[in-house]
Amino acid sequence: MGASAHVSTDTAAWRAADTPEMHNASVDEFAARKGACAQVHLPTGRMCILPHGHEGSCDFIPAEAAYALLPAHGSGGR
Repeated sequence: MGASAHVSTDTAAWRAADTPEMHNASVDEFAARKGACAQVHLPTGRMCILPHGHEGSCDFIPAEAAYALLPAHGSGGR
């Protein structure tokens, strides 16, 4: 699946640190700040990198693959 096409880097898609979902253990903060849905399937650790607010079900992929597809974070990445 072309997961890299799903990630939105538009600043309008980034979520502020004070939104309730950013304090939820089932949302990966790093991915959420990159504009991804970032919902984590807790039993497996797989993550959805579709755009935040996407319609339909999440598309969970391994977390390592998700981090590789997200835009770089500052100088150190994740």
